[in-house]
Amino acid sequence: MNTVARIEPRPTGRAHLNLFIPSSSECHAARWLINGYQARIVIWTAEEYEQLSERPTDARYYPCGVWCALRVD
Repeated sequence: MNTVARIEPRPTGRAHLNLFIPSSSECHAARWLINGYQARIVIWTAEEYEQLSERPTDARYYPCGVWCALRVD
């Protein structure tokens, strides 16, 4: 199971953690906040990336064998 801790600012200035359990359509993504904006990084294995019908033009290949793309929602 993939889980991601989401940190959200509180009015007191202290952060807290929430458990994020992705749906099946998001199982290859990690989410977090960057300067208050929701962001996610989507990760594919080389085999999964080759099978995509539309490959993101901004995805980058990493030598460990995965493709990654950053999205700001």
